[in-house]
Amino acid sequence: MNLVLAVTMLGVGNGLVAEVQDSVPAKLVPSPETKAQKPVIHTLPAGTKAPDFTAFSLTDKEVSLSDFKGKVVILDFWATWCGPCQVSMPGLEKIYQQIKAKGVVVLSLNTWDEKSDFQKWVRENSGSKYHFNFVRDPAEGDRAGIRKASIAKRLYNVPGIPTLYVIDRKGEIAGSLVGSGNEDGLVKLLGKVGLKAKTPKETP
Repeated sequence: MNLVLAVTMLGVGNGLVAEVQDSVPAKLVPSPETKAQKPVIHTLPAGTKAPDFTAFSLTDKEVSLSDFKGKVVILDFWATWCGPCQVSMPGLEKIYQQIKAKGVVVLSLNTWDEKSDFQKWVRENSGSKYHFNFVRDPAEGDRAGIRKASIAKRLYNVPGIPTLYVIDRKGEIAGSLVGSGNEDGLVKLLGKVGLKAKTPKETP
């Protein structure tokens, strides 16, 4: 990855969220944020029609949210450089395995990232560790102007990653979660759309 990123690790609930700053000092590495103040989060509210979008698969095939009409979609915004995103994925995988036969998909949307990094990561992890639908935002890279044009910012008001939306079978948002370590919250959101699952700590 050729970009130099300024990453702030912010506490959100019981987890962490990575937020990329517009001002990028050199040689800054991710570190825990010690400030007690929480960020103001304005994700799309429950009941909102989920905005449709088109992203690209590993093989550059177009994939749209509307392709999954009639299914419950867990829309997960992430990046290869995002530590909290990597922490969240094993728990998401365990929950998904419980409900995948019930018309549920995980649409894992890579954002604020480089195409080459996305491709390398997916080749190494998809199918072996994770069984999600991995796609990338067409607004490639993490420059400030491009980030504002991303699906995450432009359509879904994503304040930091990981951010996760649960979208019901009618295409409406059931709720959202920001930060890692939100398995309990995800199970509750899935309950709102008629799906029962256990958190990883409740399963063997």
